[in-house]
Amino acid sequence: MRAAARLAAVALLVLGLVVGTTHPVIAAPKAGPGQWFIKDYGIDKLWKTSTGKGVKVAVIDSGVNADHEDLGGVVGKSKDFSGLGKDGKTPIGGKTTIHHGTAVAGVIAGKGTGAGPIGVAPDATILSASMWLGPDRPKESGSTREQADKAIRWAVDSGAKVINMSLGWDDPGWPESWDKAFSYAYKKDVLVVACVGNASQGATQAWSPSTVPGVIGVGGLDKKGKVLEDSTAPGTAVDLMGPAEDIPIPYYSGGYAEGQGCSFASPIVSGVAALIRADDPKLSADEVRAKLQSSAKPVSGHKGVSKKGDPDPIVGWGRLDPKAALKAEVPAKVPSAEKQLEDWVKMHRRGEAEAKETETASPDESESPQAVAPTDIAASQPTPTLGFVALGAGALVSVVLMVASLLSFARRRR
Repeated sequence: MRAAARLAAVALLVLGLVVGTTHPVIAAPKAGPGQWFIKDYGIDKLWKTSTGKGVKVAVIDSGVNADHEDLGGVVGKSKDFSGLGKDGKTPIGGKTTIHHGTAVAGVIAGKGTGAGPIGVAPDATILSASMWLGPDRPKESGSTREQADKAIRWAVDSGAKVINMSLGWDDPGWPESWDKAFSYAYKKDVLVVACVGNASQGATQAWSPSTVPGVIGVGGLDKKGKVLEDSTAPGTAVDLMGPAEDIPIPYYSGGYAEGQGCSFASPIVSGVAALIRADDPKLSADEVRAKLQSSAKPVSGHKGVSKKGDPDPIVGWGRLDPKAALKAEVPAKVPSAEKQLEDWVKMHRRGEAEAKETETASPDESESPQAVAPTDIAASQPTPTLGFVALGAGALVSVVLMVASLLSFARRRR
């Protein structure tokens, strides 16, 4: 009997140890369903060092649905600039654009909840500045260029370290007011990232604001790392190329979808910039930009990349390489975005006519994301709670069987 009691005590101790190990532990982020680019671009390697904590990334777009399960607690501050009396957390726009801001925010800082994608910088804070995108702008909504001007200034004053503008106007020019707005951002040490435009929307040359000196203009690559021709536009404004095909996103009205286009390559670059700024807060925006560009790799199937004084109009400096960018030394000579813009203004603002208002270019029907049923995705992923319960139950059954076997052996010996 004493032997049996000792065996039972040992069994209970073993059970306690086994079940105790089934409690969840805090681990590094993991890519969500369909996020092929996380591993392909080595972003998961950066998460061992940085998750973007403490960095604010402004999303100037159609508004971010802060109530989406994948974006809970992500939006720190918001404001609407459309003139429609919204709050920056209420998606606005037509059926082909209203989803856009929520999607972009998810690519940058999604929480990876359930079937949702995790952001490139999952611990970054989003500042949501909503403005009108696309056609059919309401009469009460003012000039979209003026909306962007005010949104940039608000983002800077709200503490943004990175501004993402996955939008553009279908011409390379911009109004004089932008000279001061972007200069203000550069003076305050803010990095600005923008998409260069999609050929699928008729973009034959890079859109503004990617054309503004100092802005990182981002084009799109496919899953094989080759130029995704429909999802990029040529021009000297192209600086980096990033993943733009089948990017999982949170959908503005709930659930998830997949987006395509340089609109989603841009926030991936913005997210990597946030990781670098969080890892080394002493780096200036100019230094982060220099590290991203100097560490870029050649693009598969394309010969050549930008060199000093000789820009490549298709791929710029090349394919984004997050790991190399994080580890790269700051180049000996770092171009100043503020100085580049200042020089451009001196050269081009002599009697130049004011840029006319045009419709804001944004995802058209062909780029509109295709809805993906979240239940289908979730069904292939065991829930953490169920996994831990199953493990604990399995351990309990194993221990009970072990105790029964030992007691049986003891009886046979007697």
